[in-house]
Amino acid sequence: MRKSIFTTLFLLLSITITQAQSKKDLIQEVDNLRTRVREAETGLSESKREERIASAKVESYEAQVDELKETNANLLKNLNSFTEASNKRSDHINSTLESLVKKEAQLRVINDELSARDSITLAVFTQFKQTLGNDPKITVSNGAVAVVMDNSYIFGENTKNFKVQDKAEAIIAKIGSVLKANPTMEIQIVSNSNLVESKDNKSNNWEIGTQQAAAIARILESKYQIEPKRIVATGISELGLYSIETSTEIVVQPKFYEFYKLVKESMK
Repeated sequence: MRKSIFTTLFLLLSITITQAQSKKDLIQEVDNLRTRVREAETGLSESKREERIASAKVESYEAQVDELKETNANLLKNLNSFTEASNKRSDHINSTLESLVKKEAQLRVINDELSARDSITLAVFTQFKQTLGNDPKITVSNGAVAVVMDNSYIFGENTKNFKVQDKAEAIIAKIGSVLKANPTMEIQIVSNSNLVESKDNKSNNWEIGTQQAAAIARILESKYQIEPKRIVATGISELGLYSIETSTEIVVQPKFYEFYKLVKESMK
């Protein structure tokens, strides 16, 4: 009987100890689970924090990307505007250069023509000097050669006379030879007479000057075969030439009309 009691007590004690041990293990396991839960919650919180940080970074990157896109679009727009302006400027420069080249070519034509005319004028001046010597007076001015002779030498002391004296025809013959050798030159004969005393001095002097210039023109045409269309005979009154009160001036120059026509054509 006693043995059964001890046995029963032992079993009870064993069961109690076993239960106590199991409870302790359960408690320990619960604690372990709680620890793992806390760690999981901590990890979850950390993950959420990192997720928020990552989301913030993504939003920041997206904003930067949008800003870069906008900046790039503006740069492309500015580049296109600059390219367009540059092209227009380049076209303008090219147009200006073409215009300058054209103007330079036009000026070269005019300058070459002026140089050629100056060369011709100088050649005619040299021919007159070689042919006539120092008397009569020979000058070069504004692209023209002028031979100036005293009317008393050409027409005599009578200021109303318009017949050329024999001694003057020798000079006119030399002038005619130079004019004939230069058929492209225009000729203007200007004679003035201001010594006639009358009630209407100017009218008489105009007429006498014109008749004297025409007399020289007729000699050049008839005796030295100078084309009359090259000659202009003009009389002036008290508008004396140089320092000689009554004189005749034979002006020789390249054809102005042809030069004007050349300039007009080259400027088109």
